[in-house]
Amino acid sequence: MSEKKPTPLVSQPSGKVCPVCGNRTYSQGGIHPQCAVHQADAARCEKLKATRKLEVAETTPSTWRSKKCPKCKNESHVRRKVCDCGHTLF
Repeated sequence: MSEKKPTPLVSQPSGKVCPVCGNRTYSQGGIHPQCAVHQADAARCEKLKATRKLEVAETTPSTWRSKKCPKCKNESHVRRKVCDCGHTLF
């Protein structure tokens, strides 16, 4: 038996191609609706990721033996409950 697939007699007409995913699209604008949403939200998602990274960097202790006071930014021992400035540590 032959393993070859038959070649089509009529080729597919070239249609609109989505600029985001590269697949053929039948929508009026030439872009899939879900791809348009993904493209529009890309900038906002990058800003959110950047702010989350900054928040995590500020809240994580510098070492396992010390933690920073959010009020005066001084490092104190992990077991200390109250900082020198009077702020209650967690």
